[in-house]
Amino acid sequence: MDTPKGMRDFLPKEMMVREEVFQKIREAFREFGYVPLETPALEYLSTLNAKNQGGEEIAGQIFALNDEKLGLRFDLTVPLARVAASTSFPKPFKRYQIGRVWRREEPQKGRYREFWQADVDVIGCASMRAEAELLEVASLSLRRLGFREFKILLNNRKMLNGALEAAGIKEKQRAMRILDKADKVGEKEAERMLRAEFGKKGEGLLRMLPTHGTNEDKLAAVEQYSAEGVNELREIISFFPHVEIDLRMVRGLGYYSGPIYEIKAPGLSGSIAAGGRYDGLLSIYGKAEPATGISLGVERIALLLSEKHDAKTYTRVFVASLPDAYAYALSVVRELREAGIPAETDLMGRALAKQLDYANSKGIPFVAVVGKKEMEEKKVTLKDMKSGGSSCLSIEEALKRLR
Repeated sequence: MDTPKGMRDFLPKEMMVREEVFQKIREAFREFGYVPLETPALEYLSTLNAKNQGGEEIAGQIFALNDEKLGLRFDLTVPLARVAASTSFPKPFKRYQIGRVWRREEPQKGRYREFWQADVDVIGCASMRAEAELLEVASLSLRRLGFREFKILLNNRKMLNGALEAAGIKEKQRAMRILDKADKVGEKEAERMLRAEFGKKGEGLLRMLPTHGTNEDKLAAVEQYSAEGVNELREIISFFPHVEIDLRMVRGLGYYSGPIYEIKAPGLSGSIAAGGRYDGLLSIYGKAEPATGISLGVERIALLLSEKHDAKTYTRVFVASLPDAYAYALSVVRELREAGIPAETDLMGRALAKQLDYANSKGIPFVAVVGKKEMEEKKVTLKDMKSGGSSCLSIEEALKRLR
């Protein structure tokens, strides 16, 4: 039977990649002092739709249970805002969460209706030091996952809003949606779309947001639209200089209020991480607090890593037993596990050759064969499945070899 549209099963090899991603990201988050928080998959629709903070597009993508006035969360930020607005934490509150979210959009290659996010956020800090730390922890996470080249793009909604006001464009969200497509459809097509939508007001908008020059050149060109926004970006750069200003980068969610950022990898369309400041979001739920965060795109990261990942099992050694030696095999496998070595043994009562076939099919690197001789001498015959070599060893010697 098929899965629901836009949703998938993850077979063991695929899930192992995801678990590796979760583990390395989680370790990096913890090293910076972030603590875990979990929220329910279902939220009240009134929470998810409050003041349309996700934007019109997101509002139409919520999986709603109308009879109960509930919906599946479309991101991890809105539930965080609800919790943080109703709970007292020492400030800054630095939380991480890794979980599934759902959006009822049309599935396409690389985009699904159910997907994982790995978020890290700072609540209660108005300083741009928070942004600099978020970009640093995201960078560390990506390096731990094997990414050596990636580009961090930085912009500010305050400057974008100022430029739109200077152009006389009142329908800001519509204009931003077109700007957001500029890197996909090209500058000329984006300009045509802006002209078709806004006439002369839209013609010069792209020229107001230059793409060439140094970071300081770009900031100087838009300082007239928001000196505050420009100064915020200068402050971030002073703490974390490894960024590139992209004045046309938008980010789709409606709750962003200040700096926004994306991280892109060479040869991959879209971003592998993104986020921004959302200072007004918590006030919707009853408490005004500054807030900012970044989300790592687990799906895109896992897709790239799966091309290099060939592991099929966590098992380090399979204990294969000859007839009448299964009880001894159980004692050996227990000792291996006690020593922290992932190990398994035969559950099917198969012949030795079939046990070896099973270990080989799963890619288990070592097999410890036990029979009457090994049982009497309290030893194992340890076989390296890659080289084919084998040695008769005591349990202590086998433990040293396996470590």
